[in-house]
Amino acid sequence: MIKNYFKTAWRNITRNKVYTAINVLGLSLGICACLVIYLITSFELSYDNFHPDKERIYRIVARFHNPNGKTDDLGSTISALPITIRNEVSGFENVTAFYNYAFKVTIPDGSKDPRKFDAAEDVSSIIITEPQYFNLFKYQWLAGNAATALKEPFKIVLSESEVQKYFGDVEPQNVIGRNVTYNDSLHLTVSGVVKDWSNNTDFGFKDFVSFATIQHSFLKNDIDLQHWGMWDYNSQGYVKLAKGVTPAQVAKQFPAFVKAHITMPPGNSVELKLQPLADVHFNSAYEDSYTRKAHLPTLYALIGIALFILVIAVINFVNLSTAQSLRRAKEVGVRKVLGGSKTSLTIQFLIETFFVTIVAVFVSVMMANPVLAAFHNLIPPGVTLDLLSAPVLIFLVSVTIFTGLLAGIYPARVLSSYLPVISLKGEGSQKLNGKSYLRKSLIVFQFTVSLVFIIGTVVIGNQIHFILNKDLGFNKDAIISIRTGWNSTSEQLTVYANKIKQLQGVQLITRHRITPAATGHPGTYMSYKGANGENKIDASFDFCDENYVPLFGLKIIAGRNLRHADTLTEFLVNETCARALGFKHPEDALGKIVEVGINNQKRAIVGVVKDFHSKSLHEAITPFFLCSIKDNERTLSIKLATAGKQADDFKKTITQIEKISKEVYPNEKFEYKFFDETIANLYEKEQKTAKLMSTAMGIAIFISCMGLFGLATFTAQQRVKEIGIRKVLGASASSIVSMLSRDFISLVMIAILIASPIAYYFMNIWLQDFAYRINISWWIFVVSGVSAILIALVTISFQSVKAALANPVKSLRSE
Repeated sequence: MIKNYFKTAWRNITRNKVYTAINVLGLSLGICACLVIYLITSFELSYDNFHPDKERIYRIVARFHNPNGKTDDLGSTISALPITIRNEVSGFENVTAFYNYAFKVTIPDGSKDPRKFDAAEDVSSIIITEPQYFNLFKYQWLAGNAATALKEPFKIVLSESEVQKYFGDVEPQNVIGRNVTYNDSLHLTVSGVVKDWSNNTDFGFKDFVSFATIQHSFLKNDIDLQHWGMWDYNSQGYVKLAKGVTPAQVAKQFPAFVKAHITMPPGNSVELKLQPLADVHFNSAYEDSYTRKAHLPTLYALIGIALFILVIAVINFVNLSTAQSLRRAKEVGVRKVLGGSKTSLTIQFLIETFFVTIVAVFVSVMMANPVLAAFHNLIPPGVTLDLLSAPVLIFLVSVTIFTGLLAGIYPARVLSSYLPVISLKGEGSQKLNGKSYLRKSLIVFQFTVSLVFIIGTVVIGNQIHFILNKDLGFNKDAIISIRTGWNSTSEQLTVYANKIKQLQGVQLITRHRITPAATGHPGTYMSYKGANGENKIDASFDFCDENYVPLFGLKIIAGRNLRHADTLTEFLVNETCARALGFKHPEDALGKIVEVGINNQKRAIVGVVKDFHSKSLHEAITPFFLCSIKDNERTLSIKLATAGKQADDFKKTITQIEKISKEVYPNEKFEYKFFDETIANLYEKEQKTAKLMSTAMGIAIFISCMGLFGLATFTAQQRVKEIGIRKVLGASASSIVSMLSRDFISLVMIAILIASPIAYYFMNIWLQDFAYRINISWWIFVVSGVSAILIALVTISFQSVKAALANPVKSLRSE
């Protein structure tokens, strides 16, 4: 019996090659999308879920409240805060602080040349931390021990992979006591070796410098453990709650702690919070220097997209199966007359469905790796397909069963329910011979989903075009930025800048800390005491010289430019900062003495610049000021001369700059970034979303059109005699094409009406994440709707025109 089922299934599948190909291709795309998205989501959701007592581990974060009701979240902390909170707040089993730092590494090798490693470009794997770190995050110790390894200054613990990188293939015990030099002047001794974690984690640190080293080295200039006026982007605090203690119980103690240590401007406040470890990988509101954020709503959207694509493919299967059922009506009648039961017929048709589904699963598995490779820019590093993995096998089996039942159960029940008398007449089911409301509804659903993707793609594309082309208040073209090491001297940077100035291809050069539009601008308070009392505000800032303003094209609307200085002497503020301090007009701020949190110094405002976007367009313009301290300016921005220049001239100039760099910094790797690319990287997530939407749109439309093509083919075959009679009676080819297309186009138009408000709702929610955004115009819906209609017409026109031009004699010959 089972063998007969499979024989019959194979015959029916091979007999209808076109419909089988459409079903296999559609299901393959749907299942492949599900498989790839399952690999991505399972990879992201596995981050840092392996730590013992992970539900009791939290990060100390802050939320700032300002007078206008807005809030800002911060994933970093004041460097002195975790150490102090350990002694003054109860309810913790463990508290640890660490500071993420980018070092250049040198490994002495006796009489041989030392081995050198450049500082990390993006995320540094080096932290300066306390012994408590290893009590909170558990490691396997290969040499040394957690209790003593980081107790003393000038000690370092390395991971096993870092030992192999620095010292080669040696036993962990043999590196204890070896020397490692950081930034040419910080000499540390290896005191322990730990095994690298094999699980997915954001805490992929490999060098652990003892916290006690800070006060005995140049690190004390960068890591301020004495003052409470600076929230440092690289400072982190983690806690482990004692058993039975809740976050709410600890949070009750935070207001008193804040009041005792942190001074905020009038009307402003700061709230300390505990962020669960499970939230660190996903919550982009709390930015830091070491985690790669996964956007949880995007993961949910990916899951939804995968399911929609799979459902669209299943709808094709259901539509084509029920449409073809009229052809199989006599087969059903014969089987029932010969004793076939409804159950046996249902099993027969389900086996056919599962046969197609299994083939589709095999095809989707073969497609998975090429898809992962093709979309590597959208997929996190480390996502791979392991067919021997139990979770992957369980997923594939589950998808096969789910898809097979979803696609096959309705057609199987319909086919097996035919009455033998009616079936043997070739009339099939009265339901299927009627209006076919189900089939039409499914087509509407397919195109509704496709149209939502089309509209979403257009809206996202327009918003990205808007943010990349909006006037940000500064110049961004033909500017390159070069970061120099913090271990280099200010005098070296001066020599470097002066040599670059002499190049013909260089128009202007400025030294500063970071660029105008950058993530992680330092922040502090700024206070002004006037006749109406004190105004104290939070402000971001940058250190720079006098060329910063003209090079980036900032506009001074009152006062004068900064003068370059060795120490803090004056401030240049933006319009928003001047207003926040209480000045109605920019000119009113000139000469006024203000205090800032940079060592609580008081200096005068000498100028006001027109507002510019110091953050991404997700956020409104906030108070910002510029000041000059030479030792804190370690980045050069260079405006390349553009008049009469070609791309080759830029390359030549950059090559000359690289040559100078090797002369001044012989041990440093030359790296540069174009400023406009840096700005584009601020919207990397949005650009990935746009690619994702356009890909989903393409797949959804392709699958929908395949189904439409199949139904158009079947409809033309079913109505071949009607078309022949109409042509004999004088109907034109255009009228027949119109007749065959009308029903399908009306369904697409219904889909447009349904999809438009749905797409508007979700796109409006997405745009609310931007402080500066486009309006969703009516033309977007018109263009999307017309595009869908044209796509549908092109899809069905081939079969419609073919049927309209066919010779009526051939179709009427049997009558």
